[in-house]
Amino acid sequence: MPILDNEILWRPATLMSDTTPAQNGGRMAGAQLVSGVKNNLFPDVSQAERLAGSVKLRKAFIHIHSAQDVALSNVRVFLDALTPAGDFVTFAAGTQTDTEDLVTTRPYGIGTLNAAVAGGATVLQVIGELPASYASLQPFRMGDLIRVSDRPSTGSGGNEEWTTVSDVTYGADFATLTVSPALANSYAVVNTLVSSVYSVAQIVGQWDAFSKSSAAGNFDTATLGNLVAHNKGTIEETWTLTFTSASAFTVSGQMLGALATAGSTAADYAPLNPATGTPYFTMKAVGWSGTWATGNQITFATHPAALPIWYRRQVPAGTFSLANDFASLAIHGESA
Repeated sequence: MPILDNEILWRPATLMSDTTPAQNGGRMAGAQLVSGVKNNLFPDVSQAERLAGSVKLRKAFIHIHSAQDVALSNVRVFLDALTPAGDFVTFAAGTQTDTEDLVTTRPYGIGTLNAAVAGGATVLQVIGELPASYASLQPFRMGDLIRVSDRPSTGSGGNEEWTTVSDVTYGADFATLTVSPALANSYAVVNTLVSSVYSVAQIVGQWDAFSKSSAAGNFDTATLGNLVAHNKGTIEETWTLTFTSASAFTVSGQMLGALATAGSTAADYAPLNPATGTPYFTMKAVGWSGTWATGNQITFATHPAALPIWYRRQVPAGTFSLANDFASLAIHGESA
């Protein structure tokens, strides 16, 4: 079965601070960011911020909260709406653990057409939400995949297509993008959005960095399914298995500490994540072989089925007040 829309959840980071960058971001939290809920990511913009201007960053994770351990593949992430207020939002790629002080990745953004284009066009003039800041941030870059669409956010109709930027020049009022292949459709200035797209091959629970201290014992990681990092329950963690006999072992996480459930080579081991009621990972009994001894260890890392994203909200000085402001980030992908 494919991954369902309601199995793709947005989650916040564990840390949040507007004063200490090293305390903003970090690992994925268990809470859910529900779309349309006021202040679920950013706080209200104060009058002082509107007068003086401000920049705030917030980290979020797109989590594949699916009991199926299949990948969401050919993933494309992009802004699909302009903010209705005078602020604007861009986003950047994160890592599973980075904090604001470690963010160095480039931004992705959204704009509108400065002039209508006809089918077959290879040049677009794109107005960013704040052209002067866009010229500095450069959210459209050579090699970028971009989405061009006049499709309504609800309902059907309109066009949507994808092309690649082969050249870009930023001016005072708009950016000029040369694209290939040429546009297949014609687009008017009104209701046409152009977004730079962040692409990743897949989102899926993963493990790596497997190592063992035993010369005689073995665990077969080459056979698919012997060691599984699950989409729903896997977290960002480094695990250590320590043998207490020839068959029994204890498990501890670098962040979590010791797990209550011990394991044995005679049975599948699948310790439960209490936040999801599903395993952090599974080690199949069939994978064990050879001779293990007390004190032998295995270490490996797991990574959640989550894509970390940094949102950047900039409020220009002198921005007007508006209730119910929002930003909209969309995700496209394929699953088996």
